[in-house]
Amino acid sequence: MTEREARGIITDYYLAESHTEEDKHYFEEAHYFLINKYHDPNDMHNLAFHYAEERNFGLYKKYLEMAADMNFFPAYEGLGYVWYYGQTGTVDYEKAFYYFSKGAESRDDCLRIGCEYKIADMYHNGYFVEKNETKYRAMIERLYDEMSHPENLFSIVSPEFLPDPGLSYRLAGIRAAEGRIKEAVNLLNDAKFRFAEFLRSNPSWWGNIEEMESVIMLKHELSLEWDDSIDLYDLFWLSKDECTLSFVYNKVRFKIECIAENRNIVIRFNNKWYRTLQDFFEKAKIGGRPVTAIYDELIEYEVA
Repeated sequence: MTEREARGIITDYYLAESHTEEDKHYFEEAHYFLINKYHDPNDMHNLAFHYAEERNFGLYKKYLEMAADMNFFPAYEGLGYVWYYGQTGTVDYEKAFYYFSKGAESRDDCLRIGCEYKIADMYHNGYFVEKNETKYRAMIERLYDEMSHPENLFSIVSPEFLPDPGLSYRLAGIRAAEGRIKEAVNLLNDAKFRFAEFLRSNPSWWGNIEEMESVIMLKHELSLEWDDSIDLYDLFWLSKDECTLSFVYNKVRFKIECIAENRNIVIRFNNKWYRTLQDFFEKAKIGGRPVTAIYDELIEYEVA
């Protein structure tokens, strides 16, 4: 294999709409070739993210650590999440704080801010560091202000991804605690839209569904009146009890049923069962298309 052939295999893989097991094998082999011959941390990081999407967090961690050993800043952020959420089976907040702190030294402002707001979370929750709500609030206020002015930031991330929806959600919580409910709801609406865009392209990416659930739950706690904007993601709130949410797609009405089973809610949709809402959002499809990819094409919602 040559470098050109390996890059071609990788490019074709990214451009394809679906992949066979053989496609994945050649994609991985192309990365192994490049990593072993050229030792580029970008290739290590890209392969790590492939394994994250495959839910193989052992290999995800392995290639992040290889890239981190070469002082590759994006790998520090990934390793922070590995230890913060225990993606390989063990939570270690000391290591998470270490890696997020390393990532926060990055010259890429978006990466730096992403690591800093997880450090802020650790002060908010008292993970490894002493709980400090004043410091948490000050960090979130500053970081949201920075992300709101992308023209002043140096980053490889395209401006349409800013501000990060995680910061909008966190600032909404701060505004709600201050009694500034309208501002909080507006921030939550912004966070919901941006998380929905993330989920459109990658519903299984670690943390996005959980963050979306937090956004929806807080929004409905603050805004008790239903309005015409109810959509797919309001299932997080509705599914606290048995319910049915239906919608129209391509002139056909579909029905999502939330059914109590052994004190849990399970989901029935399109003749398939899903253990949890997360399972539903990651796997449910209509005509081969993920429901998260077509959420804005679903209309005429009805709740029962």
